[in-house]
Amino acid sequence: MKIKDALPHIFQRAYPAIDPKTPMLSALSLLRFHEIDALPLSFDAETKHRAIFGFSCLARLMKPGPRGLPGFLEEPCEKASEPIATIQATRTLASLLDRFAKTQFGFARVEEKSGVGALVGLSEILGLFSEGVLETELEVKDVASPIFSVPGSTPVKEVLSEMFGKRFRRVFISGTREFVWDRSIIDQVFSPAVLGTVTKDSGAILGAPISEFRTTAALDVSPDATLKDAAGALTADKGQCLAFKGMLVTPWDVVIKPWQARALKAM
Repeated sequence: MKIKDALPHIFQRAYPAIDPKTPMLSALSLLRFHEIDALPLSFDAETKHRAIFGFSCLARLMKPGPRGLPGFLEEPCEKASEPIATIQATRTLASLLDRFAKTQFGFARVEEKSGVGALVGLSEILGLFSEGVLETELEVKDVASPIFSVPGSTPVKEVLSEMFGKRFRRVFISGTREFVWDRSIIDQVFSPAVLGTVTKDSGAILGAPISEFRTTAALDVSPDATLKDAAGALTADKGQCLAFKGMLVTPWDVVIKPWQARALKAM
C-alpha cells in the first residue's frame, strides 16, 4: 500500500510550518499552543528537510550562550532544528517504516508533490492497526522496554542529560508510575509564569528538582495484550505510555520493534 493511500488525511490537515528566522520563544509558544511534537521549517531548498522538536529545543537550551536565557529565547529557531527524512507519498508504507527504523527517529516528511509536504509521526501509524493495514502476532511483553527512573530530587538538567544520552523521551519518578517527558518539560519551562520570574539565565529552571514538574501516569496494560489493543490504548492516551511490572510500551515499541524483527505485516 502506498503512503498516500494508507494515510490520506495527512495532506488535508492544517499543519503549521515556521519561518527559520522566527525567534525561539515564538516557536516554543507554537509547540505548546498546538500541543504537537514538531514543526517543519518553512519550505525552501535548504530547509525542507529540517524541523524543530521539543527535544531539540531542550537540547539547545542545555548549551547556554554568552547572553544566557534571554539570548536563547531570541535565537532564530533554525538553530534548534534537526534533519528529517523526506519520502515521496507514492512510496510504500513499508518504505516509510524502513525510513523510521533506519534514522532511529519517529518522524518523517512525506512529500506529495514539489513544495507540498506533511510531517508524519508514529502516532499516525498507530491507527493502521485498527484498520487492518498493520498486523502482527506479537504481544506487549514481546516489545516492552525497561522503565528508566530517577529520584524525584534529581535536577531537571541531569534528567535531560540522561534523556539525550539514552534517547528516551520519558523518565519515571522512582517508586511511582508517574513520568515526565519532553513535552511536559517544554510546557513548564517555557510557560509565561516561569519565564516571567527567570530573566537572566536558565540555571534556576534547569536546577529545579524533577519532582516539581508536571507528571503523567502511565496506563496499565496486560503483558499478554495484543499490539493492536496496545496501539488503540496509546492512540487515546495523551502521554502515549503503557506500563506493567517495571516495563513500558510506547509507539516506537509497538510499531518499529516488530517491524525490525520482521514480525509486522504492512498490507
